[in-house]
Amino acid sequence: MKKEEIHLDDLYRILIGQVPPEFFIELIIRTFCVYAMIMFGMKYMGKRIAADLSRSELAALSTLAAATGLVLLSPERGLISPLVVLGVIYLIRLYVNKMDYSSKRFEEAAEGKRSTLVSDGEMQWHEMRRSRISKEQVFAQLRGMGIKHLGLIKRFYMEANGGFSLTKEATPRPGLPAIPEWDTEFLQEQTRWHEWMVCANCGHRQQPTETDCPACNNKVWVFPITDSEEK
Repeated sequence: MKKEEIHLDDLYRILIGQVPPEFFIELIIRTFCVYAMIMFGMKYMGKRIAADLSRSELAALSTLAAATGLVLLSPERGLISPLVVLGVIYLIRLYVNKMDYSSKRFEEAAEGKRSTLVSDGEMQWHEMRRSRISKEQVFAQLRGMGIKHLGLIKRFYMEANGGFSLTKEATPRPGLPAIPEWDTEFLQEQTRWHEWMVCANCGHRQQPTETDCPACNNKVWVFPITDSEEK
């Protein structure tokens, strides 16, 4: 559109655009068709595509959205092209699903691997580096699950789809606080355990001969926090 064709008082262009009014009837038809395509795709590409998405599911849904977006508002484009895209995506999803079941190596390459971020109350730094997730991001997720310290955790996983899952310790023990360091008032309200110390970086329990943390090489040790029912 040329610069001289743009006028702020041209309400027809602003509201209707450069299409005839009859196109809005066609737009209603196109909307119903595109909606049906997306619903069909979500139904037959797997139930999980409507829940937490894996990599391949997210790629399929994004491709489907990109294919149908232009068709919805572009009068010169037909409805056959997104149907072709939908068919190709469906065949790809069938192949990926089949290979996921038959080959663990293929599944890990296509969908990613699960990472253990916390094990027995200690942060696993090598897994966190591999997953590119920081200590504060882990703590933020734990606080959202109601966890105040690492001693409450048996396992904390980052799943292949990017979600998080938690298994609590059957017998909780004192652990490194997940409370932000700047929240000093809340930290002071917590009960400290003074029989042994933990690494201030990863929560590793200090052994009598340790001066540096063997897990992360940190030199700072702190007293863990505890609840009354913990030992």
